[in-house]
Amino acid sequence: MIERNYPRLFFTGATGYLGGDAWTAILGKHPEWQSSSTCLVRNETRGRLLQKKYPSVRLVIGDLSDSELLEHEASRADVVIHCASIEDPVSSQALANGLKRRSGTQPAYWIALSGTDNLAWKTVEDGSYGQTSDLQYDDLEGISQVIDLPDSAPHRDVEKIQLEAVSESIKLAIVCAPCVYGTGCGVGNTRSIQLPDMAKYTLEHGSAFQVGKGLNRWPNIHVQDLSDLILALVDNALQGGERATWGQEGYYFCENGEHVWGHMAKLVSQAAKDHGYISDANVVSWSAQEADERVPFGALFWGTNSRCISLRARKLLAWEPKQHPIQDEVVKTLKDEARSSRK
Repeated sequence: MIERNYPRLFFTGATGYLGGDAWTAILGKHPEWQSSSTCLVRNETRGRLLQKKYPSVRLVIGDLSDSELLEHEASRADVVIHCASIEDPVSSQALANGLKRRSGTQPAYWIALSGTDNLAWKTVEDGSYGQTSDLQYDDLEGISQVIDLPDSAPHRDVEKIQLEAVSESIKLAIVCAPCVYGTGCGVGNTRSIQLPDMAKYTLEHGSAFQVGKGLNRWPNIHVQDLSDLILALVDNALQGGERATWGQEGYYFCENGEHVWGHMAKLVSQAAKDHGYISDANVVSWSAQEADERVPFGALFWGTNSRCISLRARKLLAWEPKQHPIQDEVVKTLKDEARSSRK
């Protein structure tokens, strides 16, 4: 147990979409932690956004390449929550080095955000974009398959750095975010990527899109449900970490079911037509190459299979998603994108 009344948290990504929502959830439940918490911010402009809402939070100005700064801050933290980037190995190595330097008899806890696009490696390897797949991972009974993901899997290099830091004094949990939807509650970016980008393209070009046959599936979660899981892990860490799994098997998927991307494209297109944004409910089919040419990460984000079941959080932390399903977010997303395009 960490005996200090106010734990020292070091948080990265507090003005981002996922990190901002998670930080809001953490301080919403534990406002007294402001005075003992530190947030990394990229510049003073972002810092002012945070300070306006959380005046007692300590800020450090820097970016993910500031290894010395990250190492120092990690070395003095009880819990590190890394939401700033799932792709950057330099920052993860710096945080690992800092946690190894940490003094004291109590272990430190590291909660690192990752993504379920790491499960899409098979589609990428086979080139089977837009096709269905029976390959589905779970984070409990099937944890060995997750641990043994190939080095070619997206951001696997970052996860390996994090896993190599695990010891008796460094307890790690990796939270794999799927397709996340919903408006974030943070002070900075509140917009997701996959569903909003599809809605934006539909409004601009008069049709939604799919890759190939559009039969591929992704898991999904509302951003507030994802934040609830991160909060549950933080709370568990500060209670001694006994109920949760930490370390080499500390992977946590986070989903409220899955969707077929071709079906989502039809929903977006039909909703756009019904609300008068476009004239016909069309869905165009792209090759993987065309998808990458037309939208960022097109083939990976909309053409792969990334299938998983969240068992660990449900069983060990009594976590359950509470928000509405992704299908109920379509109309709001279209309205938000239409309003944004008029600014």
